[in-house]
Amino acid sequence: MIRKILLLTVVVLSLATLVQAQPDPNFRFQRAGKWDYSLQTRYVGAKDYKGENGSSLSLQDDLGFGFGFNYNFNQKFSLGLEFSWHSINYNALAIPEDPAMDNLTYSNSLDTSKFGLAGNWNILEGHFTPYVNGGIGWSLIDTNIFAGYGEGCYWDPYWGYICGTYPSTYGTNATAYNVGLGGRLEVGKSMFLRLGYEYSGVSVDVIEAQHMVRFDMGFFN
Repeated sequence: MIRKILLLTVVVLSLATLVQAQPDPNFRFQRAGKWDYSLQTRYVGAKDYKGENGSSLSLQDDLGFGFGFNYNFNQKFSLGLEFSWHSINYNALAIPEDPAMDNLTYSNSLDTSKFGLAGNWNILEGHFTPYVNGGIGWSLIDTNIFAGYGEGCYWDPYWGYICGTYPSTYGTNATAYNVGLGGRLEVGKSMFLRLGYEYSGVSVDVIEAQHMVRFDMGFFN
């Protein structure tokens, strides 16, 4: 509920900014040759999954965050890098193969992060433009479920070569991709806002793609 209120607050404040800005309709902003820097939010809704033998997983809704920078090669096309992350709370029910054993219920958070290349195509050249975007990169996924202890060595610049044991959790990493569409509005000569939909997935079959509502606030340089 707190995340939903926060998301609504961001949208309301952004709309208020748009109303007050009232850009000159005769002003044509030159995106070409400039850098965009943006702070981002990505909202995902709650979702339930059903597994074998009655097992289940319930993901709560979450407001993720991110940041990025893009270079505008011309008025319509930009290319850059983006980093985003989520920490989604979940409840799970595991059904043991042995019917004499009790069912296992547990709660934790699913941490995901993504870093990758992002491309944007602005359909129009004016203050407001619809856009389509896409990206590809790498995602790290951590269930925060204890998986035992591992052994390893690393080099510390102060203490030197160190070996030891460390706790590990179940997780994976995979190729990530996303596509989306929405609207972008230039506010004055140095700021822009974007609101849109994004479909984001990874190359792991057991993890379904996510539908997100994305909001960006950015600046030009």
